[in-house]
Amino acid sequence: MAIDTEQFFYICTFIFKLISMSFLDIVLGGLLGYAIYKGIRNGLFVELASLVSLLAGIYFAVKFSSFMKGILSGFLHWNPYTIQVIAFILTFVVVVVGISFLGKFLTKIADFAYLGLPNKLGGGFFRMLKTVLVLGIVFNVFGKINYNHFLAKKETLDKSIFYNPIQKTAGFLFPSIEKWYDNIKKK
Repeated sequence: MAIDTEQFFYICTFIFKLISMSFLDIVLGGLLGYAIYKGIRNGLFVELASLVSLLAGIYFAVKFSSFMKGILSGFLHWNPYTIQVIAFILTFVVVVVGISFLGKFLTKIADFAYLGLPNKLGGGFFRMLKTVLVLGIVFNVFGKINYNHFLAKKETLDKSIFYNPIQKTAGFLFPSIEKWYDNIKKK
């Protein structure tokens, strides 16, 4: 099988990108590779439930943490800000645990129905998606800390293959958390 000029160009470009990857890209690529591996091991239903529980946990924690704060305020006589943060975390954990149990139950049903390969491939995809969302949130927080580029140079972050695309994926999720945090600071 002969390689034509166009294929050779793409192979050389790919090898050059691999060689020029920064340490950050190697770490992020390793994390994404590990996420795909774990997703294949866990299966679609566990990973889908995990992703849904992460998103639903954040949504319900933002929406209903004030309700939980009212309940906790009756038992705890702490700083209201501390109670609000604990209410957020507690609401998040309850939602995540509940949906995770549902995912494990659905995986048992999928194994019983012989949906092995689609279950595994879907699991790899959704685990990678969840990892990208979590890393995107971490990168947004990092961006706020690294405002004057004393932790990482702007050039390093701009040259990264994974940093900017991952950071942009959390764009729809992070504003709701930031708005919730700003509302707490105002109270």
